[in-house]
Amino acid sequence: MRQTKAAFVTDTALHLALREVHALLRRPVFWAVIGLLSLVLGLSGPFGTYDSQSTLPRLGYWAVIVVLTSLVGWLVATWVVLAFELKGWPFWAEALAAGGAVGVAVSLAVQGVNAALLDLPFLSVEALSRQAPATLVIALAVTAALLWTNRRAARPWAPPSAAPAPGTPPAQRLLARLPLDKRGALVSLSVQDHYTEITTTAGRALILLRLSDAIAEAEGVPGLQIHRSHWVALSAVAKVRRDGARAVLTLKDGREVPVSRTYLPDVKGAGLL
Repeated sequence: MRQTKAAFVTDTALHLALREVHALLRRPVFWAVIGLLSLVLGLSGPFGTYDSQSTLPRLGYWAVIVVLTSLVGWLVATWVVLAFELKGWPFWAEALAAGGAVGVAVSLAVQGVNAALLDLPFLSVEALSRQAPATLVIALAVTAALLWTNRRAARPWAPPSAAPAPGTPPAQRLLARLPLDKRGALVSLSVQDHYTEITTTAGRALILLRLSDAIAEAEGVPGLQIHRSHWVALSAVAKVRRDGARAVLTLKDGREVPVSRTYLPDVKGAGLL
């Protein structure tokens, strides 16, 4: 069971990491930074490349290095950080694990480029030791950027709120995850890819949290899970209608949420049908 859960977390994190890299490729600012960095490195020729390569080959070499290491590093760092995030591990563990993983991945990527473009031996001890400073700089830069971006995206209300006092109701802990301007009476919880969308009377916010964990933190608020992807507060339900063997809830904010056949008895038991 533990192995199954670990595999689920790893697969989920990898899927989300691939989505993040795909989104990164569509950002003009990413390509602007990549172009500028490639140009600066190509013209300056660090780590002996200025003397060993002419201008055009050197520009091409550093463009390949910058693009490949950025994408590989971002993918690996995102994968590791999200896997640790989903497991609930502390931030320092995320940072250490991501930094180490990015260092290894970037080093292998650089070795591969050197073997393909410069006809150097792959995984030679001499080459590894020579590229160690560059690998360290790239790993630290990619990991720091990823950790900052990820925590801002997953927790846009940073800095983190103070720890709840002992005895704080679970629902208050869930609301404490939200930006201050989104905190209100809980309306619904819905799966959005690998995030949970929390809707309150004050607005909506996405958090990196499994729906089951969000429902657990909603304890104390009368509500029902009505679908594998949806939970609603009973006070937010305006009306219910049958739709064949299933049902549809209309919430007070106008949204319609499906009730799957599995959860129909719970809806009936709550007196909604």
